[in-house]
Amino acid sequence: MSYDEMNRTAVQALWNHMPHQPYGWQDGTVAVGLAPRQVTTLDIPEAWVTPRLRRLIRPFAQLRSQIPNSGPELEIVQREQYRLVQAEDLRATRFPNTFICTVCGHFATVRPGDDAPACPARHGPLAQFQFAEVHNCGLLAELRPPQCANNCRAPMQLHNWRQLSVARWFWRCSRCGARSERSVVRFCTQCRSGRSTVLRVPQTSIHYPQALTVLNPPTRTTYGALADHDARAAAVGQLIGVVEPGFDGLQRAVSGHDDALAQVQATVKALGLAPDDPLLTQLLEKARQTDDEGGNWRAQVEGLGLSPETLEIVGEEALALTLASAAKPLTIGDLEANPPAPSLLPTYQHYRQLLDRYHLADVTLLRELPVAYVVAGYTRLSPQALQRTRSGDRTTWFKFFDADKSGKHPMYGKRGDTEGLLVRIDPLQIVHWLVDSGLVPDPGTTDAGRARQWLLGVCEPVVDAFNAPSHRITAAALGLVHSMAHRFMKALAVRCGLHVDSLAEYLFPSAGAFLIYANTRSEFTLGGIEHVFRFDLADALEELDADPRCVFDPPCRRSFGGACAACLHTSEVACERFNTVLDRNLLFGTLPAPAGSTAPAVDEVSWRGFWTQ
Repeated sequence: MSYDEMNRTAVQALWNHMPHQPYGWQDGTVAVGLAPRQVTTLDIPEAWVTPRLRRLIRPFAQLRSQIPNSGPELEIVQREQYRLVQAEDLRATRFPNTFICTVCGHFATVRPGDDAPACPARHGPLAQFQFAEVHNCGLLAELRPPQCANNCRAPMQLHNWRQLSVARWFWRCSRCGARSERSVVRFCTQCRSGRSTVLRVPQTSIHYPQALTVLNPPTRTTYGALADHDARAAAVGQLIGVVEPGFDGLQRAVSGHDDALAQVQATVKALGLAPDDPLLTQLLEKARQTDDEGGNWRAQVEGLGLSPETLEIVGEEALALTLASAAKPLTIGDLEANPPAPSLLPTYQHYRQLLDRYHLADVTLLRELPVAYVVAGYTRLSPQALQRTRSGDRTTWFKFFDADKSGKHPMYGKRGDTEGLLVRIDPLQIVHWLVDSGLVPDPGTTDAGRARQWLLGVCEPVVDAFNAPSHRITAAALGLVHSMAHRFMKALAVRCGLHVDSLAEYLFPSAGAFLIYANTRSEFTLGGIEHVFRFDLADALEELDADPRCVFDPPCRRSFGGACAACLHTSEVACERFNTVLDRNLLFGTLPAPAGSTAPAVDEVSWRGFWTQ
């Protein structure tokens, strides 16, 4: 067997060349990744990703253990038996090590380091047989031929292997010609629960990286300022408008919560000021004002009545939004203040009109957005915890990478920079849309801050990336944000020079916002999104409602859930939620019932289109 090298960037390797992941080699053979010899610590604190890791793994763990919020996978995260690393080298070995004669079907298995054998019937060298057994429990194994029923102990031949249906494949003894009664597809030898699947490797369904996207993550040295629970609570305060926007406003709110009186008293003691000193009186009065101001936002956040768990989830999402917003932003106001040319000023003013037309609070360009991708583990056959097939439902196991000598499971990651557009939806218009659709009674809110407070009070946090929320208002708000993000992604892709699959989304459902960013998995930023923001944003916005139809309408709008591969769906690498909770009816309104049809169900919502209200 020859040894060779294949050059890949760190980002490409992260998605395509991880341990236990099969992939094609440059000479046409197939290999499977091995654990790297050398790794370095990724400059992101493990505690920063712990909450999101729990939410990623929870569906797999509780479905496997049949115990809510429990399972061995969650215990690994809870005990912090993992570490974030960056692979400095990657290795692979040939897989599968099975070979077949393309003439007579002679089947042979060799050791990983051995060369390809020759056919005993002199048909020449055998070709690598690129099929393997795969199962949802994580099994990835070579096919193993049975022994001849007549105890010939002769090599077996595999027949009909060119047929698409594996059920037609069968084994036959090369000496006596006896046909084996054992099927090629067997019960899983690893978990022994259900039959495995025989698939050609490599292909996407064999290995799904289970990854996290982290926006503008702190380093291990700067994490301390954000580790406090106050940072998440203050970020929620920014959502409802009681804390100044931006990262600086967040820091001022958190630092203002310190006991200013105690600090002044320590200063007075150090300076030796007399009790009747006028300077002491001024310092104490200023400290009392600081304490009152610092606690005001906290009281309003507590007044939302959110449970500690809800506050943690919403706070983490709000904090991610704040950190993303701080990534060298360029606003429409900045363009109006400093246009590249005076002739562009009417174009930027038109941007404002379009924001009002589509009920958007703001669109901001993030020119240098730090982003980190962390591959926490992988699954087989399905990216979701429950795979629904025609033969029945299958439970998918979450698989960590093999633990290192320290007993911790490595999670491979890479930091980089990209560009994106951050879109915020007007929360007051979301409330009006819910009211107009008859989903909720009118709460009487008249400003954006009150509308956001009301939405946080009536919605539940979104914690499951695979299934739609059972709460109707939460599902509606998430569906609106997600459907608009996909519509925006498709309109942006036409003009930014990137394929729609090279864009990705990051949803902030609690904030009514979403981020569309370049997900090219390369080491550079193309700059196409910035070009659209500076010159073509008007055309991209007007594309949002240019054609509300789908080629499969009216069935798509009425029977398919309002989304399909021809309209709103994107690839799995671009969609954060695997194309779930999408509905064009939310954007364009429910189609009227055809003449002569039965009346809709009482609890069925007749949506007023968000862009037609």
